[in-house]
This record gives sequence, C-alpha cells and structure tokens, in this order.
Amino acid sequence: MAVDYDYEEQVRGIYRTPTVEASVPVEASLPLDAAARTYMAVETSPPVSTPHPVSSQASNAAYDRDTYTYEREPALYQMNERDHQKLRLYEERLVADKTRRKAGEVAIGKRVETETVRLEVPVEKERVIIERITPEDAGTPVTPDNAFKQQEMARLEIYEETADIKKQAFVREEVQVRKEVAQDTVVATDTVRREELDVNTDANKINSL
Repeated sequence: MAVDYDYEEQVRGIYRTPTVEASVPVEASLPLDAAARTYMAVETSPPVSTPHPVSSQASNAAYDRDTYTYEREPALYQMNERDHQKLRLYEERLVADKTRRKAGEVAIGKRVETETVRLEVPVEKERVIIERITPEDAGTPVTPDNAFKQQEMARLEIYEETADIKKQAFVREEVQVRKEVAQDTVVATDTVRREELDVNTDANKINSL
C-alpha cells in the first residue's frame, strides 16, 4: 500500500496517544481521525487489549495535513538540538535612504535704478510781424477820419505752446518665478560582509570511529 499522510497519522496516533494497555498492537486498524482521539479503558469491563477512543477537538486543531511538519513533534522522530540544528548565515547590504535638507535660499526682489533721459517736444509760438510799405497812392491828398489822434488801432492775441512734462509708469516686462526638480544619481561604494558556511571534515577522526 502507498504510505500517505493518513496512514502516517494513524501510526503517529499510536505513539502520541496514551493507552491503558501497553500491549496494543501497532497494526491495529484505526479510523482515519485517530490523531484526534484519545483512548481509555471501559470501567465496567475487565481490561481488554482494544482501546476505546474519546473525541478531542483540540488535537485536531493542533495537527492539520496542510500545516503539519515533523518539527512539531521532535520526540517522535528522535530530533534533538545536537543532531538537528538550524544555522543562520547573515550578510550585509547597502540600504539607501533619503533625507530632505535645506540646500540654499534664493531671494528675489526689485531695486530702483535712475537714469537721465532726454525728450524733445516740438512747440509752436505765434509772433506778430509788422511791415511798413509805401502805398501806391502815396502823396495823394485825402480827408482821413479821426486823423491825428492817439488811439489803439488793432489788438492781436498771440499764443504759444509750452511742453508739459510729467512721468507715468508703464509695464516694461514680466518675470515668472517657479521651481523645478532636477534628477541626479548618487553613487555610493562601501565594503559589505557576508557569512559563508564552512564545513571542516577531520578524516582521521572518522577513520578511527
């Protein structure tokens, strides 16, 4: 027959569960859930070689076909700390971590600069021109009206343009301020340690045994 988990569990149940009679044969036919039962003799009858099972749910919870390993019951397989040991080998690795720190500061402001500029504005001015000419009928006798009297003969208004200079602000240019993230790679080099398994075999001792 094929030895599967159920058969192994039957055999383990014989050695794992205490019985009243020590003469119970290993080959005795047991149910498949023998791992979940304990055995005790019937009190009303004389001692017999066949044990009577009593159900135990706690045992079923402890031993499951999906989670069972031999290390759970080292006494059944004669596993001791001297002959069965677990050794751990360690190694060092470089672990990178990043911290954010202030690398600098940029202050952005405005300053006022002065300069002298020259502006030429053309203006107009009126002026009066008086010309004296000799008429064609000069020397001809006339009878003038209001002659030889001191009086104002004409009045002219004279205008001129003057430059009205003032200062006014205009938008000259626009400046945008923003931050960009630049990617860079930092290369770190260091020495790391690693443990290796070292097995030493003494042939003289083996031969003497």
